[in-house]
Amino acid sequence: MSQKFTVLFDLDGTLVNSAPDLMHAHNHVMKKYGFTERELTDVKKIAGRGAKRMLTKSVHEIAELTGKIKKTNEMVEEMTKKFLEYYSKNIA
Repeated sequence: MSQKFTVLFDLDGTLVNSAPDLMHAHNHVMKKYGFTERELTDVKKIAGRGAKRMLTKSVHEIAELTGKIKKTNEMVEEMTKKFLEYYSKNIA
């Protein structure tokens, strides 16, 4: 019986700095939907566990600060699709 070995790399933040690309995609979508754009340090804090979760956190934080925004699941789904489209086309 032969053994097969697999090597996995956690590229993001280790070998590749994707935070600026995430910020640009995040801000592209936020601006498109009329939300405040975020600084790189803010995006780094909310990044992780996928685009949908990042956008949900971002919209939620803005809603808490302003009291004006009510997020819907449909809106976040649309934002996530737009984010992924932009990110896949513009990743450096």
